Amino acid sequence: MLGVDLGAYSVKFCLTRKKGENFEPVFLGEMLFAPQSLSEGEIRDKSILVDNLRRFWQRNRLPREVVASFYHPRMVVQNISLPEMPDEEIENALRWEASSIITGEDSFQIGWQTLEKKEGQQKILFAASPSLIVEEYLDVFRQVRLEVEAFEPQTLSLLRGFLSLYPDLVDSSFSIVDLGFAKGGILYFSTGKLVFSRYFNWGLGKVWDYLGENFELLPAEIMELFDRSTKEEDAPYQMQEALSEASKELITELRRSLSFLQSEFGSDSNQKLFLSGGGARISFLRQILIESLPVAIGEIPPLVVKKEEFPAEIYLSALGASLWS
Repeated sequence: MLGVDLGAYSVKFCLTRKKGENFEPVFLGEMLFAPQSLSEGEIRDKSILVDNLRRFWQRNRLPREVVASFYHPRMVVQNISLPEMPDEEIENALRWEASSIITGEDSFQIGWQTLEKKEGQQKILFAASPSLIVEEYLDVFRQVRLEVEAFEPQTLSLLRGFLSLYPDLVDSSFSIVDLGFAKGGILYFSTGKLVFSRYFNWGLGKVWDYLGENFELLPAEIMELFDRSTKEEDAPYQMQEALSEASKELITELRRSLSFLQSEFGSDSNQKLFLSGGGARISFLRQILIESLPVAIGEIPPLVVKKEEFPAEIYLSALGASLWS
């Protein structure tokens, strides 16, 4: 299956095929969006987006059946406790909960998973997105002549992709920190279940803005600094300053989340934390987090396609979507 991960400024692809009881990636790719076509999850110019995707598909001769993973600023992914009740009543309760969080919307796409049932109560992980947003993306895929087998929250595909690389961690506890361009997030997985996820208003876009405002760099110059920082151990001095300053807010958010996990779920410093997203590729940012957080940060092995290595951290959601069934 071809997994498609719709990000803030690019779309990533992963095609996998079965290999015995396991799988192997046979294609990995990324297409940057034209600036005027999409911005932080919002479709700005549908015709340009459709044309770019169509050209990418034709050039790479990709399958037409896809599973799409996406994140949008107005998407809600959270845990909730409810009394045990039929599925229809659960959906109604979740729609009411979503409407109290995502204001100004009348219709939602809802999905949920029951994590635990105990003494007449149940813990549920649910995702809700305004229907209009989902329909806009589905219309893009229809115009490209793609058949969408499933549309799922990025949180779930990210976790599935990670566990496909670390199946031995299914029965343990760990956290994944997603360092994207428009947002950041943390997922906590314990004893076979995703029990906590939270996104916050931090992304590499803050580093981009710092470089533009404080060093008066042009977008092309900033892009070059980002590119160098993912390939070199020592980031350019402008990036070091920008990352040092912009990461303070990130560290505060992560420390707050880790304290909550400790108090709510009893997680401890022995659990490992893994980094994903574009920020995971920047060695200097990784070093800042290693020195600032009270948990060990683990390594994610690269994905290998035809003897070429790809950074798995940025393809986890596309990988997870490709393994959907």
